[in-house]
Amino acid sequence: MDNLVTLLELAYSAGSPFISHVMRLGFQREVQEECGWLSFLHGWCVCVADRLVYLNATIEELEYCSNNMFAAQLLVALKSGDDVVFADAIMYFKAIRDFEAQKLENLQLFLTASEMQLTRRMQFVARFDVM
Repeated sequence: MDNLVTLLELAYSAGSPFISHVMRLGFQREVQEECGWLSFLHGWCVCVADRLVYLNATIEELEYCSNNMFAAQLLVALKSGDDVVFADAIMYFKAIRDFEAQKLENLQLFLTASEMQLTRRMQFVARFDVM
């Protein structure tokens, strides 16, 4: 029943009794939805990439402080055993960075697949434009 209602709504919106016009409008709507989805995915990729930059900077600072305890002492008061704390913190942030890097890679693969799907849908719209 939902498909029939959708078809009737498309036919009414197309303003034409011809199925080619109805199909063209349907594919145009799908293209618009996909464009919105791609925009969302792209924004998500940017957010994860920014997080990776932040994590890399944090790791570099921790490694610098771990390797140069005098510089670390200028920033904070150190106790015995703080070198272990630095090592644990570096490992923790590296694990998070590796997870975020894998997430970004997966998002980029998904973005590529979505772009291919959008291209395919745009080809269908172009076919109906010719009719």
